[in-house]
Amino acid sequence: MAAPKAKWPILKAQYLEHLKVQNYAPRTIESIEAHLRFFFEYLEEETKVGDLAELAHEDLAAYQTWLYFTPSRTSDKPLSSTVQHNRLWAVRGFFRGLFRKGLLFHDPAATLELPKYHRPLPRGILKPDQVLALLKAPDAETVLGLRDRAILEVLYATGIRNAELLTLTLDAVEREAGQLRVTGKGGKERAVPLGTIALNWLWRYLLEARPRLAQGPGPGEGRAFLSRSGRPLTRCGLGAIVGQHARKAGLPEHTSPHTLRHTCATHLLQAGADIRSIQVLLGHVSLSTTQVYTHVDITDLKKVHRAFHPRENA
Repeated sequence: MAAPKAKWPILKAQYLEHLKVQNYAPRTIESIEAHLRFFFEYLEEETKVGDLAELAHEDLAAYQTWLYFTPSRTSDKPLSSTVQHNRLWAVRGFFRGLFRKGLLFHDPAATLELPKYHRPLPRGILKPDQVLALLKAPDAETVLGLRDRAILEVLYATGIRNAELLTLTLDAVEREAGQLRVTGKGGKERAVPLGTIALNWLWRYLLEARPRLAQGPGPGEGRAFLSRSGRPLTRCGLGAIVGQHARKAGLPEHTSPHTLRHTCATHLLQAGADIRSIQVLLGHVSLSTTQVYTHVDITDLKKVHRAFHPRENA
């Protein structure tokens, strides 16, 4: 079935809409759209292909080679293997989707091998004393300070994602069970244990501070965490809150909400938690995603080994 250049944007839009229906995260869809736009620009500028049905595996192999030797647009350095992987992954998914919907008679990307993905190590894992300084930074005697203390406690205690905290609803706080029900990637719901200290701070916030924030002009929509105007807290707002208190606590500039997720997982691992339990806690589909924390832990272990083992200092 023909798919001329004029239809490429339409096919792309249909594919991205399909991903929305499949509950892909908005930021993931944005990333896929950017990678596909990059691929279509390549087809326009570097090839004479006028119909997606004309594409063969060799054409996509040529695109892979072109990616390998093409510098990034912001520097003279070649594209990293991670960027190459992501660009090809998006293209492979696109053609797989067209083929499954019967819009193509064959899938030219079916046998395309992706470069090995090098997952970056989490940046800026906080030490326990740094976490304590961050948790104590908000003035819990004020409405916003109490809210911020509850946010920081929950992020560190649970390791939940930014979006999971922002979409947390009042009825998802199960006080008696000592847990939260969060909705993760793909719309999957899971129960996350909260811990006594974090639960107490969260409950105090819900009783004392949230009712006052909910008096603002914005619709709270049943969300647990609200802005000063009573609207659901946003991603930017959450980042600003963590950044503000991180600066006050004298922490590294790049400290973010996601830093607390990485820190929670690393501290659990260092305390003896098994990797599969951490996988369930964080909501990772693949164990390989969670195993990045073992690399962080072994890095710390190597430092200790170099510093204290007698064979290192012989």
